[in-house]
Order: sequence, then structure tokens, then C-alpha cells
Amino acid sequence: MKRKYFTLVALGFAFGLLSFGRPGDFDIKSVQKSLVKISDKLYASKFEVSNQEYNRFLESLKRNNRTEAYHKALMDTAQWKNILPDGEIFMANYHRHPAFSIYPAVNIHYEAALLFCDWLTEQYNAAPKRPFQQVKFRLPTEEEWIMAAKGGNPKSVYPWEGNHLRNKRGMYHCNFGRSVDGSGPADGMNDLTAPTKFYIPNGFGLYQMSGNVAEMLLEKGKTKGGSWQDSEEAMKIENDGKYGTYDAPQPTIGFRYFMDVIEA
Repeated sequence: MKRKYFTLVALGFAFGLLSFGRPGDFDIKSVQKSLVKISDKLYASKFEVSNQEYNRFLESLKRNNRTEAYHKALMDTAQWKNILPDGEIFMANYHRHPAFSIYPAVNIHYEAALLFCDWLTEQYNAAPKRPFQQVKFRLPTEEEWIMAAKGGNPKSVYPWEGNHLRNKRGMYHCNFGRSVDGSGPADGMNDLTAPTKFYIPNGFGLYQMSGNVAEMLLEKGKTKGGSWQDSEEAMKIENDGKYGTYDAPQPTIGFRYFMDVIEA
């Protein structure tokens, strides 16, 4: 796992760090570029919330002396020890090391995800050059998540075209626990999360609706999408996966924000 860690560090730098503004800033353009339209007045982020985005949220809470919210929002990094043999490495590095900036934020409480969405709503609605007068960021309902995952094709089994987990070249479409079925890794990603902009997006332009991290829903304790530790079956849109229900933060669970347009 230590060799794996250093490989991932190199990969993180190779992909570059996605911009969400400088520390202490809110970049309305970056947020707007992250959104795609799902239905009338409903948008979704192309990506799962990254460590970079989440850490900027934490920095804002701390800078503005929102102490109670800050402590509620902190990641439960100790959860790494419950799922990986070298969990201490990821406790120390995953959430803060620059190489993991573009990896999904995990080990987060449901209430913390709600706080992030509320913070994003406040920042957006206060931005002077916002495209919409008033919006609300939130977690999706299960119905909204499924609609987004299908990418405009109501018959979709997976977020991508076709009914197979591999493309014509034999490469996998998503990051899941392939070692579970004995096939082994194809791209070195199945024993940890992958960068948030990885694999091919679906018809709406949404990345990793299946696999990587299971995504929190508005209903507390429920997720959709499956994770990097889930089986092949869990990659189907209608399947909830091993971590479909939860009662504590997990290294396998993150979230993606959706946005309601309240006033155009």
C-alpha cells in the first residue's frame, strides 16, 4: 500500500489541481463551470466534491469564527484505519496533501455535507456577478440522482452507453472493487478513490456517477452509485451497493451538490 500511495501522489500532480479559487476566495466562475443542467431549474455538479473544495469551505468557516460549524464539518480521518491496513498514511495525507486535492472528500458526516451546501448557497447568492439571482445548493433526492445518472436515457442500466463495465478496448468505465470478482485491477484504481475528473462522463457530462465514492442523498443515511469497494452489481444505477445505507462517515462515501434555481 505504501508503493500505491506514492503512485497516487504522482498521479495527483500529473492531473493538476482543479481551481475553486484561491484560499479564502469564492470563485463564482469555477462553481458555474462545474454545473450542468439536469431538468428545468435543476443543475448538478459534474464532479464529486473534492478535498480542495471541501478544505476551502473549512478555511472559510475557520476564518469567519464559525467555530461550532467548523468542528461539525471536520473529516473523521480515523475511519481510514477501519478500511485499509496502512490507514495511518491516509489519515495523515489524504485530506490535506496537495496531490490529493482533486480526489473526492470522504469521511464526512451527513450534517457536514448539508453545511457545505448551505455555505455554497450563501457564497453564490452574495456574489455580485452571479448568473442567477437566487439559488439553493443541496443534496439530491434519490429520484433526482437516478435521473442525473441516466444522463438523458431513461433505459440506461449504467451511467454510460451500453450494458457492459468495459469498453471495446477492455478498459473499465468506472472505479469499483474489481478484486472482489477476481479479475484484478486494470488501471490501478480499484483499491482507493480516483480523481474526481476521471473516466468518461455520462450523457449530461457528469463524472463517476457509478463507483469511486457512494454519494449521499438528501434522505439521511442513504447513498447511491456504489464505491471503489463495491462489486460489479453495485455499479448499476438502480443498485444501492454495499454502502447504500450508513450511520457514520466512511472512506467510501462522499457527495455531489445539486442546485435549484429559485429566481433567474
